Amino acid sequence: MAKLRGARCHRRLKRAFTRTSKYRRKSYIKAAPPHKIIHFDSGNKRYEGFQYIVILYAKKDINLRHNAIEAARITTNRYMGKVAGKGTYGLKLRVFPHQIIRENPIAMGAGADRMSQGMRAAFGKSVSRSARVKANQAILQLYVQEENVSNAKDSLRKAASKFPIACKSIVEKNKIYDPNVDIRDFVVEDEPEPEVETPTEEGDEESDKETSDETPKEEQPVAAATE
Repeated sequence: MAKLRGARCHRRLKRAFTRTSKYRRKSYIKAAPPHKIIHFDSGNKRYEGFQYIVILYAKKDINLRHNAIEAARITTNRYMGKVAGKGTYGLKLRVFPHQIIRENPIAMGAGADRMSQGMRAAFGKSVSRSARVKANQAILQLYVQEENVSNAKDSLRKAASKFPIACKSIVEKNKIYDPNVDIRDFVVEDEPEPEVETPTEEGDEESDKETSDETPKEEQPVAAATE
């Protein structure tokens, strides 16, 4: 299995020749690799029921690969679920990995001690995907109530450690907040255990009669004929 290259190899923003089209002759990239982001919206998705938004911004231009974005999403989701509780927050990703990363490996030989001389600036083979993030652009945001603002900032601080750049988190008021919306109405609760009905004495007698009528008579073994 090939080892994942460091973020320093793909972090700079360059001109993107990564257009994909349903017409093959119009596509620069013939086959795009799938991204690893599972959910772009996690937690409680009724965002109008939360008072505040904590947003994580990038301080520099960067190519964020899809595996780093997914790692940040998992870290934030697990921390908030452990500290704040299920259904008390909403997580939304603000970027999508449109950029397709290409690679042209030129190492060759058994010990990779020689380098090929031709095709140094080749177009390359598509190996991964990334999101083109500009400075002061939002990467992800958390919808929380007032009592969970500090927990949201801590979770975004942990998520920023998955990125190869410095980030900042800013707390804002939710512009679509509706005080009439109760977020507890949209939390999926655990299903209760099914109730087991205890049969009465009359029910027992009836059930015994039914079982006695239904049970077939046992066949008596046929004695072996003796000479």
